[in-house]
Amino acid sequence: MATSQKFGGNWTEDKLNIFTSYLDAYLIALQNQEFKKIYIDAFAGTGEIETSDGGQYLVGSAKRALSADKKFDRYFFIEKDEDKAAELWAMVDSEFPELKRSVSVYCGDANEKLEQIIREQEWRYNRGLLFLDPYATQVNWTTLETVAKTKSIDVWYLFPFSALERMLPKNGKYEKWEDNINRLLGDTGWREEFYKKDPQMTLFDLFPDASDQNDGERKVKDANPDQIKEYILSRLETIFPCVSKHARIFRNSRNSPMFLFCFAISSDNPKAKGLALRIADNILKKK
Repeated sequence: MATSQKFGGNWTEDKLNIFTSYLDAYLIALQNQEFKKIYIDAFAGTGEIETSDGGQYLVGSAKRALSADKKFDRYFFIEKDEDKAAELWAMVDSEFPELKRSVSVYCGDANEKLEQIIREQEWRYNRGLLFLDPYATQVNWTTLETVAKTKSIDVWYLFPFSALERMLPKNGKYEKWEDNINRLLGDTGWREEFYKKDPQMTLFDLFPDASDQNDGERKVKDANPDQIKEYILSRLETIFPCVSKHARIFRNSRNSPMFLFCFAISSDNPKAKGLALRIADNILKKK
């Protein structure tokens, strides 16, 4: 049995249940289609999860995908840690030997390996389901652009909401995080979206040469969680033809937002978009 990983909280099971519900519906919807069905898990882990508080032992996304009644034609798992990747492969070998020929396990950076996997497929004849479940800010915006360009992949992305908020200080001194935020969101528009000019007179206003940022103009954060959520979704809508408006915010025990579970569709086929969105929205609306 694979060693369980410790992360997440009470919301982890909700996340996995939402994803598994969509995965099952996805396989049913495509069961009579000629397309080959591809599953990609970019942060696959070992197949077993223990929540950080030790309160739950859960079957992870990789094992859930392999256990589905209906099957994908190919499974691609990415795990950066060599030991965890080895445990993942051992789990496939021992528990799903009949699927071994359909499974590939990549060890390395999720962005690099995901782009490699996408590059090596002929997406005109394939359809894919991608699970992006990073621990923090590992997913590059350029990777999402690569996914969107396939026109063939449905994406569930656990966006690192709390990590982004930590990089957006109230006092407007975001310089050390700026490159990381740009990489995560793919633009610089967040600076105007999340900050405004400080309305209070300070010593910096009296002596503007002493100001250390923003061309002498002091700024303060002006964004609540709902505004940040809407901005994240609006950014995804710039590259994906369809994004669910019902992304789920997962919160910790103190009710602080931790992650935003987003769903995006890369297909521009109206029928495909409509079906996928109806299924995802129906699942996300359930509490």
